[in-house]
Amino acid sequence: MPDNNPIDAQQHSALPETPPAPTDAGQTILPDDAAEETSEARLRALHHDPEIAAFLVAMRQELPPFWTHLPREQMLGYGGIDDEWVPMCGPLRVEALTRDDSGRNWSRRVCFLDRDGNLRRETIPEADILDKPRSVCAQLISAGLAIEGNRNDIIDLIRRWPVEARILSVSRPGWMAGTDAAPAYLLPDGKLLSADPQRGEAVELLHARSAVPSSGSLDGWKDTVGRLAVGNPALICAISAVLAGPLLKHAGIETVGVNLYASTSSGKTTALLAAQSCMGPPKLDRWNATNTALELACRLAHDGTLMLDEFPARPSPAILEAIYMIGNGTGRGRGNHKLILEATAHWETVLLSTSEKPIERILAAAGIQMPEGIGVRLIDIPAPSWEFGLFKTLHGHGSGHVFAETLQNAAREHYGHVLPAFVDRIIAQHDLMKETLRPMISRLRSKMLVAVGLPGNAKEGPVLRVLNRLALIAVAGEIGSRLGVLPWRKGMATDALVEIAVIWHRAHAARPPSTAEAMAERLAGYLRRNRHRLCPPGAEPDPDAIGWCDERWIYLGIDAFRMDIASGMPAGLAVKLLGDAGLLVPGGEQRSYQYRLPRHVDPDRARVYRLDRQRIEGG
Repeated sequence: MPDNNPIDAQQHSALPETPPAPTDAGQTILPDDAAEETSEARLRALHHDPEIAAFLVAMRQELPPFWTHLPREQMLGYGGIDDEWVPMCGPLRVEALTRDDSGRNWSRRVCFLDRDGNLRRETIPEADILDKPRSVCAQLISAGLAIEGNRNDIIDLIRRWPVEARILSVSRPGWMAGTDAAPAYLLPDGKLLSADPQRGEAVELLHARSAVPSSGSLDGWKDTVGRLAVGNPALICAISAVLAGPLLKHAGIETVGVNLYASTSSGKTTALLAAQSCMGPPKLDRWNATNTALELACRLAHDGTLMLDEFPARPSPAILEAIYMIGNGTGRGRGNHKLILEATAHWETVLLSTSEKPIERILAAAGIQMPEGIGVRLIDIPAPSWEFGLFKTLHGHGSGHVFAETLQNAAREHYGHVLPAFVDRIIAQHDLMKETLRPMISRLRSKMLVAVGLPGNAKEGPVLRVLNRLALIAVAGEIGSRLGVLPWRKGMATDALVEIAVIWHRAHAARPPSTAEAMAERLAGYLRRNRHRLCPPGAEPDPDAIGWCDERWIYLGIDAFRMDIASGMPAGLAVKLLGDAGLLVPGGEQRSYQYRLPRHVDPDRARVYRLDRQRIEGG
């Protein structure tokens, strides 16, 4: 029998050790079956809500011995027909055991009716059930469970409840790891997409976004948002980027970031709303959220896409931590109450962002230096690159403003279909997709290299890494088109992203380098384009020449260096960056990086900058 310690002395009086004899208006006695309506059919009739009715039926079937339920009072108690019935708590049931993907952190999922008759669920850690029974009851009371009896008996009920169901609790969405089962993908709202409809184990996403029903239809989206994107490279890029999220893992790419920058009223937010409609209602997160909120948003965008609108024009130093966190796919380290370091969160995501200027320039104006390497993961695209700002064609609409309103209205009417349909179809062709994805990216990257004026077999560098990411977005758009998810002809996504790549490279080449790697890339590109303007040693001077070269060195003239290589930046900084890259070799003169040519190269012994030809050309 349960003991009689009260759960809270201020709220509940101890039950008497010897109960008084029942009277007509006194102690409740459990009626016999003939007097009490206990059949499953009667229980179901008591509730119009089928979920609550099913809960009550399952609860009564699973109740441990000596526990009973009074339907009219909606109370569980201890006792039987011939025993005094002691009320304990409202209806509850342990519906499943949960644990994480490492097989640890076991908990019990308790389902119960609150005082208003609503069905609630609370996850109770097994460790707390043993160590903190008072806290467990307090948690249930706070969530709405009526408790009238002894807490130890209620804890004992929860521990003894027979339960077979299991729930795998995961901290991030995306592809399910550590399983030999058919491919499965968890959406940010907790919905599981799997090739195996009979997948036995339930999966639960911690901190899942609230599930919002989709609106309209996939065909409706294709006829409106998808059709309006045709002929608009920036819209095609944004929509394709959403589909690139589930491909990151198989592409071997961790982070892809695309930032559309322009002044206000250029259409950049409209592009994000169109892309967001592939996943859910067109509502955007903003850069000005706290870093903790951004970290949670990143977790929920794992193997998916994160939308952040309006990078602040006057960023605080804390924004640098957010950029670094998003770009590197790593959260902040944390310790728990036991002073033990918890596992750091990791994610792989596609970021779509907007700002009024390039993010690197905004940071520089605030005295903040962009972390090295982040620039290739957060790609600044100038939005006003087409006839109508972000839009290249308006499909017959009278102005960019009218076109943007039409697109936004369509995104509000049809949303939540494209991404699930895309994932379902790549799950059905999972093995083929894994085999063909990287070769497709390689082919499109080579096409982009040629389009920006670089050799298709260019060596590794910042430009190649950016184009690799843009190629992934193009491939996602092409796959979506071939699978019938996007209403675009074959090659349309490729053409759009090649155009985006050319626009990005033009802006990138005009921007002064800020790192040794970027400076080396500028120098190599310049020499590749102007190789014909380098004279062999001893040749007659050519008015168009920029310098000399032999088998070992390139001797670049001072004017060419200052006007072309150091364009837009102090010549001293360009010299320093090339020195840091190991490409510029001083001539041995004190306090000078310049080199005086030997007479066999130039009889006048002109001063030049001596460059390591073998390192520049990859020899």
